[in-house]
Amino acid sequence: MKEIDKIQYLNVSEISEIFHQKITENEIEKYFEAGKINGIKIENEWHTNQEAIDYFVKNVILKERTYNVGLHTIDLSTIKLTGRILDIGGGGQAIIGQFKGEQVVAIDPNRNELEEAPDSKELKVIMDAKELKFLDNTFNTVTAFFTFMYIPVEDHKIIFEEIHRVLKNGGDFVIWDAIMPVKGNDKRDIFYIELRVKIFDRIEETGYGVSWDKEINVDTFTNLAKNIGFETLERKVDKDTIFIRFRKN
Repeated sequence: MKEIDKIQYLNVSEISEIFHQKITENEIEKYFEAGKINGIKIENEWHTNQEAIDYFVKNVILKERTYNVGLHTIDLSTIKLTGRILDIGGGGQAIIGQFKGEQVVAIDPNRNELEEAPDSKELKVIMDAKELKFLDNTFNTVTAFFTFMYIPVEDHKIIFEEIHRVLKNGGDFVIWDAIMPVKGNDKRDIFYIELRVKIFDRIEETGYGVSWDKEINVDTFTNLAKNIGFETLERKVDKDTIFIRFRKN
């Protein structure tokens, strides 16, 4: 990262990191060369600022490559989350951390995601959900807020098993996620959902984009959870979003 006239400029690698490497460095170079990202060369390397990245997302990525299911509202005001909470993938916008603060232990394998998350008094830990470092029966609640859409389907089982292990008997595992349809022959390769999240008396606006390389629906989670030993207490499908509450008995 370079700073010129108090404006920070990101290089190609840093831009790719923003997109979780879903847009490769080579692709970003081509966008610069085609003029689709407005940038400058510093020490013979392309750089751009956040304003140009935002414009690129809105006017190139969302139009050319994205299957956008539009804006959805999530109201957390009626959601009950009790005791010590483990939030899987709690970096980024840190929605659960903002909602429950000191009750939350937020884990994410990506240090940058945790460092960039708002400070809401939750404990932030760099950790892979496939190998949780906690003792058995540690947490009253485990949450995953639009997290599994980022995780390869082949890793879901081990993560569910780890969650079941660290959850106390009688504890709840609560999932919010997107319904991702079969891609088929659609040439677009990015799935995107916009959210308005109500947290107490304020609204948090965010969006989640990921490679469109998997199918996710409510049965994806309920069938897996049943096989591991969870009971499904609640399942709701609202347009393109899923809410499920499981319990460990």
